[in-house]
Amino acid sequence: VLGAFLFMRLIGMPSDIMSLGGIAIAIGVMVDAGIVMTENIYRRLSESGREPSGKERLDTLISAAGEVGPPIFFAILIIIVAFVPVFSLTGQSGKLFRPLAFTKTFVMAVSAVLSITLLPVLSSLFLRGGFDRRGRNRLANLMKSLYRPAAVWAMRRRLLVVILAAASVLAGMLLFVAIPSEFMPPLDEGDLLFMPVLLPGASLSQVKEIMRIQDIVITSLPEVETAVGKLGRAETATDPAPVAMIETVIKLKPKKEWRSGMTREKLIEEIKEKTRMPGVSPIMTQPIRNRIDMLATGIQTPVGIKVFGSDLAEIERIAVQIEGVVRGIHGTRGSYAERLGNKPYLEIEVDRERAARYGVLVGNIQKVIATAVGGMNIMNTVEGRERYPIRVRYPREMRDDEREIGNILVPTPSGAQIPLSLVASIRREPGPAMIATENTLPYVRVFTSIDTEGVGLMEFVEELEGALEREIKPFLPRGVYYSIAGQYEYKREADRRLIILVPICLFIIFLLLYTKLRSFSSALVLITALPFSFAGAVLLQFILGINFSVAVWVGYIALFGVAVEDGIVILDYMQSRIAGEVDLRGSAIEAAAIRVRPILMTTATTVLALLPIMFATGTGSEVMRPIATPTVGGMITCTLSNLFIVPVLFVWIEERRRVN
Repeated sequence: VLGAFLFMRLIGMPSDIMSLGGIAIAIGVMVDAGIVMTENIYRRLSESGREPSGKERLDTLISAAGEVGPPIFFAILIIIVAFVPVFSLTGQSGKLFRPLAFTKTFVMAVSAVLSITLLPVLSSLFLRGGFDRRGRNRLANLMKSLYRPAAVWAMRRRLLVVILAAASVLAGMLLFVAIPSEFMPPLDEGDLLFMPVLLPGASLSQVKEIMRIQDIVITSLPEVETAVGKLGRAETATDPAPVAMIETVIKLKPKKEWRSGMTREKLIEEIKEKTRMPGVSPIMTQPIRNRIDMLATGIQTPVGIKVFGSDLAEIERIAVQIEGVVRGIHGTRGSYAERLGNKPYLEIEVDRERAARYGVLVGNIQKVIATAVGGMNIMNTVEGRERYPIRVRYPREMRDDEREIGNILVPTPSGAQIPLSLVASIRREPGPAMIATENTLPYVRVFTSIDTEGVGLMEFVEELEGALEREIKPFLPRGVYYSIAGQYEYKREADRRLIILVPICLFIIFLLLYTKLRSFSSALVLITALPFSFAGAVLLQFILGINFSVAVWVGYIALFGVAVEDGIVILDYMQSRIAGEVDLRGSAIEAAAIRVRPILMTTATTVLALLPIMFATGTGSEVMRPIATPTVGGMITCTLSNLFIVPVLFVWIEERRRVN
């Protein structure tokens, strides 16, 4: 762990949830090499049943360390290579998981070096005293006594064992298809962002009143501490929100103060129900998530549709049709298409002929309009160290409608005051509330909220694509098209990379196994631990109700590296034990029985180290839990594979090789 922090310091990596998470998920794995090394040294020293002499002790230590050193090195190398696909991730997933991959790699590299250098030295210093060859370790004896009959049964019924293993892998594949998928598990930020959107014709005073009423209603809920609303946008180009869009940040109380049986999802539905108004479309998200999505995709919800075209009225009409299609898809919580048109604009057009008749300059008329309607700064007031502008304009009741604006007086060169209506035409014209463009084309957005508990994000998008292909695409006018945007884009980008790099990584793992074992068949036997561990991981994931996401796949990548670690140790020892032996089955079972203690110890340390992460409830647990789950489930089944499937297949292949 200290070595990992040293490397983090050298490359300037900050200490955050993900970088520390890489150390956390490696806590159990980092001691595996040390367990195998120490256990083998202890076993070899205890075989004599007495305290060895100085030179004999040193020779035994060197021999024991050399016996398991190469398998440990290759096992750690495979674990490191397995994480290469994580380093290749880009975008949000890359920025999120690359620190985790770095820290875990640092931990495993330092662990490998210490296990083959420092641990033998420490063993020579501290493993002293009498060693009883008869074996007084009751737990170790119990492990062997339980394992030998089970291994003998498996050897006698090899075909049945292989069929059961294949059936478990097939069952895992069926569960794999049934589990929904998403980009990332929803992260609970603690606060909510309520974004109701009004129709374009709503005035500023109407929007302010609606926001005030909604804030009062939301604050009245026992689970809400404060609710602060904002309408319009800040004076920055990064916030294109129109006046009709309200953003209310809802700060929630600690969950222990909530009503009995109240959940986050129920609270969201209650807020939407109590703030429901005609002409108001509610969108519920989270503050940080909303900003990330808006900056990256321009969509505040997990999924959105952008309709592109040159005619604003036409693309708005199509967006409203898409809104109706989306509402009929299973898992839709709400759908809203932007209404850009029909926002009333006040147009004042100066009649130059009539202005000339009265001798009034057009510039003077425009100055009167700007002062009376928009206001003019006439001076600044100084209040201590603060300065405030003083603006003068007509009171609201004198500029509320066209008639009152037409009564604004315009001075003439003769000194007379004439109404503005005599020199200008005043009317209201509908127009777009906002024009958003992308790749030089205007577009209209359709926002979609999804019930993530009832349907996976990717399954929802696939159903949405099919519905739009059937009901919208055949009837699109020339020059109009749509695209689906949102979080799922990141998921597809990650999938495109992983679907190429994971098979390449597995092939490299196979080459490393072949390099170590010098046998194609033995390397193939060890690879069988991967599908078997995959089946166990999928089963536990299905039981816990965790959807597939990039975080889950990072957990599977970590599992694939660890799954073959124990198999290398047991298979390498079986190869050395059966050399020249006639009784292959007995020798293989005895070799596996000798290695059963370190294998079970490494599995126990890995699983126990990950259990706190699996059941954590603090900040960031939503991301770390899916990473730990596949490793826990897969380690259990891959241990069964290493103890039973690997010896069975190895002996079966070795017997056929000797016969041939």
